[in-house]
Amino acid sequence: MRASGTGEGGAVTGGVHPVEGAPGFVVDWRAPAGRPDWLLGAGASRAEQATVAVATAAGTVGVVAAATTTSWTPWQWVVVLALALDVVGGATANALGTAKRQYHGSADADLTRRGRVLRSSPVFTAAHVHPYVLALLLPGADGAWATFWYVGCLVSVLAVRAVPLHLQRPVAFGALTALLAAGPLVAAPPGLAWFGPVLAVKLVAAHAVREEPYRPVGGRDAAGVR
Repeated sequence: MRASGTGEGGAVTGGVHPVEGAPGFVVDWRAPAGRPDWLLGAGASRAEQATVAVATAAGTVGVVAAATTTSWTPWQWVVVLALALDVVGGATANALGTAKRQYHGSADADLTRRGRVLRSSPVFTAAHVHPYVLALLLPGADGAWATFWYVGCLVSVLAVRAVPLHLQRPVAFGALTALLAAGPLVAAPPGLAWFGPVLAVKLVAAHAVREEPYRPVGGRDAAGVR
């Protein structure tokens, strides 16, 4: 994955430029050598990995606490926890600078078809059929709830990707606010009031918005960059 940055006088500098007002950090669009990492983005530091791990663990504890009064069977718990790990961890992982670089930087010419599909935010969002899986498998879940969050997230992401770059973040947060405000109008299944909002945070706010990948100078990304 390659992208160009802007240096003095607007000259292209090969993907790296300093961050104004933040000495010790750069914007670095250069991907480290090796295979793409579609979970965290290639080159995630230990601190970034730890941040995602802690957020995932804390969120999962909250998920379990929210569902203590449900009558889910063991296999239903397995489904919920698997999807919870994806959306709870993904909300933080997709906000990493390395993930922004992985999904929104320039694509390598040899990127696989799967990689090109994953880099399409609308396709990435459309693949998150999690609400319908839960609606099919859990008591108290219905199609109206699933459709609200699935279609709401997809339409929001399409809106984010349709506007100019400088409007992507405000449109994302405007759409997210609308979803969160309207969410209570559709009854959530027992124990799953958290699911739709967290899914929207992952897809609309964290994944869809193209933001600069900030990296510390001399950090892990400094070696093995192509």
